[in-house]
Amino acid sequence: MKSESLLAKTIRVTEKQAKYDAQVKKLLANEAILAWILKTCTEEFASCTPEEIIPCIEGSPEISQGAVHPADEDADRKERLTPSDRNIVGGNTEDGSLREQTVYYDIRLNAAAPGKIPVCLIINIEAQRDFTPGYPVEKRAIYYCCRLISSQYGTIFTNSEYGKIRKVYSIWFCTQVPERKKNSIQKISLTQEQVFGESISEKENVDLMQAVIVNLGDEDAPVDHRILRLMNVLLSERADARSKQKVMEEEFHIAMTKELESEVSEMCNLGYGIYENGMKEGRAEGFEEGREEGITGSIDLLRESGIDDEIIVEKIMKRFRLTRLEAENYVYETCAV
Repeated sequence: MKSESLLAKTIRVTEKQAKYDAQVKKLLANEAILAWILKTCTEEFASCTPEEIIPCIEGSPEISQGAVHPADEDADRKERLTPSDRNIVGGNTEDGSLREQTVYYDIRLNAAAPGKIPVCLIINIEAQRDFTPGYPVEKRAIYYCCRLISSQYGTIFTNSEYGKIRKVYSIWFCTQVPERKKNSIQKISLTQEQVFGESISEKENVDLMQAVIVNLGDEDAPVDHRILRLMNVLLSERADARSKQKVMEEEFHIAMTKELESEVSEMCNLGYGIYENGMKEGRAEGFEEGREEGITGSIDLLRESGIDDEIIVEKIMKRFRLTRLEAENYVYETCAV
């Protein structure tokens, strides 16, 4: 019975997480939010106002539509076709069922930065909750940049028209980060070094990709950076809708339309539910079975939510008033069970 109860909890947490993630993407794709992201995370739009940036966004951003690996998307599509339809698609006999689920960019958009010659950019924005997902986030961000460049072949340029390649950005907002990483921004880009002689390439021929890792902090912690301030509040799972709307309106002059208010409220409801779920159920177990069981119950539920162990240590320290050593003992002992 205990395993069935745990399975039910896991399913519930997973469903809430999927809905929350979808709502985060939808909110980040709002043109007013995008304008602030482009202003603070790209060089080309740094001198523009948000109002000037909005018209530069070409069309509607793609939300979970563009496949990072198009071959996976094709394989998934083949798997859904009838045998007769598969023959029409092509002769590739690779079994799509053996592939992982197709991975999509959270958000992908095109934008043209103003100037004498407009600079056309391809921009990817990702929301990352798990700070240690089993690989370095920096490497994944660089890989996404490479995919955004290589995927331009056949659409932006063909044959030897490499001069048409557009610069790409992959911008990552990481919410569940260790204390030492909070409120930090890292930029990774291509650079050139003159090894011998005096010849140097034009910047626009080399500066073709930039990965931006934005590690967020607590919503109530002071920070002197615009995008950190906005995203700390906007992506907080604890701040209520009214607090978020107030910051957006008063500090960033974002007009709160009925649609935007609804999106913020929905995200808040889902996020707060995820945040409180582990704590409430852990506390319930604690009242019934003792404080120690309450702590381990909280750890189980937070881990099922996809939160990294290092973050769980910090959360249970605050909730149960533990020392770091006590919290680490609880968290890492449960790994060995």
